[in-house]
Amino acid sequence: MKDVPAVFAEWESLVSQHSVIGKNAHDARIVAAMKVHGVSHLVTFNVRDFKRYPGVTVVTPAEVIQAHPAQ
Repeated sequence: MKDVPAVFAEWESLVSQHSVIGKNAHDARIVAAMKVHGVSHLVTFNVRDFKRYPGVTVVTPAEVIQAHPAQ
């Protein structure tokens, strides 16, 4: 995804709105890029840190594998 000025503005809003500090600011930046570029789903091992963001559907790799087993 390309960084565009709208990503920074969205990131700034998310950090403020959700009181994000420290390393979690990196997660907020990912969510900001997702929102700007119209991405709604995220596959990650780190589900807990993304639950605070409404409109983002978070799944683990295990859930993806379970839903689509190898043939």
